[in-house]
Amino acid sequence: MSSPQHAAVDEKSSASLLLAAESVTKMYGEVTVLHSVDVEFHAGEIHALLGENGAGKSTLVKILAGIISPSGGRVSGPAYDNHDVAMVFQELSVVPQLSVLDNLALAGRANRWLVPYRQLRGRARKVLDAAGLTDVHLDRPVETLSLAQQQLLELARGLIRDAQVLVLDEPTATLSDVEIRRVHTVTRNLAAAGHAVLYITHRLGEVMELADRVTILRSGRVAATGHRSAFTMAAIVEHMLGEAHANAAKIVPAERDRDPDNVLELAGLTVRGHYEDVSFTARDGEIIALFGQVGSGAEDVVRTLAGLLPPHRGSITLCGDALAVPSRVATKRRGIGYVPADRATEGVFLNAAVTTNISSSALDRISGAQVLRHRLERELAGEMADGVQFNRERLGENVSAFSGGNQQKVAIARALAMHPRLLLMSEPTRGVDIGARAEIYQTLRRLASHHVLVVVYSTDIVEIRDLADRAVTMYRGKTVGSHRVDDTDDTTLITEILHGEVA
Repeated sequence: MSSPQHAAVDEKSSASLLLAAESVTKMYGEVTVLHSVDVEFHAGEIHALLGENGAGKSTLVKILAGIISPSGGRVSGPAYDNHDVAMVFQELSVVPQLSVLDNLALAGRANRWLVPYRQLRGRARKVLDAAGLTDVHLDRPVETLSLAQQQLLELARGLIRDAQVLVLDEPTATLSDVEIRRVHTVTRNLAAAGHAVLYITHRLGEVMELADRVTILRSGRVAATGHRSAFTMAAIVEHMLGEAHANAAKIVPAERDRDPDNVLELAGLTVRGHYEDVSFTARDGEIIALFGQVGSGAEDVVRTLAGLLPPHRGSITLCGDALAVPSRVATKRRGIGYVPADRATEGVFLNAAVTTNISSSALDRISGAQVLRHRLERELAGEMADGVQFNRERLGENVSAFSGGNQQKVAIARALAMHPRLLLMSEPTRGVDIGARAEIYQTLRRLASHHVLVVVYSTDIVEIRDLADRAVTMYRGKTVGSHRVDDTDDTTLITEILHGEVA
């Protein structure tokens, strides 16, 4: 491969070195999530850290910031020694009800009962200006700021600590193009001022535009590192996936006749601020996957179909009939099942028995004269448990006692108990082990073969390969392409969701 693997950084002055990981390894029990990682971060550089979900990026930056300790190797450099590494997460940590100045005060290091506000105001003004917030008053409530301004305020919170290294985790994932340009300008200014900026992103366009240096992790190892100019976009994708990356065998159902009238059609569907003009068709017997990163709008399309995010314009038809999606209650009545990504808070009742969870979506089937029929409830739970390969003997246990894979099976069984015409799922196997994944995929393929329309949202390329028949790629609220998965390579799919252009 033309781009450098483990490229040396000897052209950089040792005086500019702020932070370094040397043979850093991290283990959780018997599982190794980082394998002898070496990487350096220098003053004046924007260093992009790339990798697929689960590659080890989050673990590495937490070690660099001193949040967790490595199992082996060491972290060194003046920024680490002086605790001068600031994390700016995608999930905002600002307090909306407080003022800008109060939020900066909370980020300061002084462990005092009284905050020296008179002294703080001058310094706060300087860091706000450095963070691109020259037009924001110190006494302004944070809840009145735009999302981009709050993201920049997160940067300012790092600067007020005099942090030499700033870790920016997906800082533009939910921003508009205008807001993204503002963040980019501030990021360049910070590097020019002598900071080291560790920039985590899934948007390859940002990497090619912003980064001075690139490090790519794959399965907890450094797959490649070097100057950004040494990489093409295709090479970055190849390093992320691996030269020996092989597509897993898909579970293919038996041949069957398809019902030509069993079709879901979206035409010009739009929710302002989330996505626009989304159109695709899901046909009988196939599984459609909406493939995109967080903030792409793909998950919001699924939420619209579930009745959680009503559209502003466009149309939805199911089996030839217009489908209104004003609420979740309305979509349930139309036979639409939904399994959300966050099963713990939205998908199941953790402190209730499996039987209770499953029956809760089909009370009309197990009750009469407003009386719950426990025999019918047990029969329904057993039937649904068999359908998702869940052990009947554990139906009486609380869901909180189970692994992520079994909790997800319960969430699916709960959705199936209502006998859906259309099943929607977000991140179907997030946090699920390989064995449970295969069983869940088998369940979904079997449903598709029995004329249940299945539409999923996923950020996992392996899942797209193993599960879906067709993938609709999305980027920044718009569809990019629609592909037969078996006829499309991974590079095409990844490039479209990371860059927004047809590969």
